[in-house]
Amino acid sequence: MPRTRPRFAIRMRVAAVAVSLSAALGGCALLADVTTPTTESDERATGEVASITDGDTLRLVVNGEELRVRLTGIDTPELRESECFADEARDALAALAPVGSRIAFEYDDERRDQYDRELMYLYAADGTFINLALVEGGYARELHYSPNYHYRDQIESAEAAAQAAAAGLWGACS
Repeated sequence: MPRTRPRFAIRMRVAAVAVSLSAALGGCALLADVTTPTTESDERATGEVASITDGDTLRLVVNGEELRVRLTGIDTPELRESECFADEARDALAALAPVGSRIAFEYDDERRDQYDRELMYLYAADGTFINLALVEGGYARELHYSPNYHYRDQIESAEAAAQAAAAGLWGACS
């Protein structure tokens, strides 16, 4: 038999798996396209979500160590101060990064804030850029932490679109 035949069979299997995954994921692929950064790293570190603190803060277990994580580039209403849409923002983060799920993360230039929390961009298993998705849904505002500007343009654009659509806090809070 010619050598190309096994390669052809492998290619056909790979294509079949790709088609099956595309069909199974359906609309998820569309969301991932919208919320995936244009400059993304091929390999990111991962951790397991231990708990959700509020809409922009969670605890993540990485290599056996529990880290306090602040999502960089965004700000959500504060639960402690009972700000409008704080509960919804926390629930949105919990839906995007459920406790027990594995999520990927990356740092920008500055890795910690003044409260010694890790500043991270987070990604769900399906590729959804969580920080951006929260802004797109109107659960968060853009807030850059100098010098962390890597996705600032995307986050600012998402905020403008959410404001224009009166999405989330932009429609519910005055």
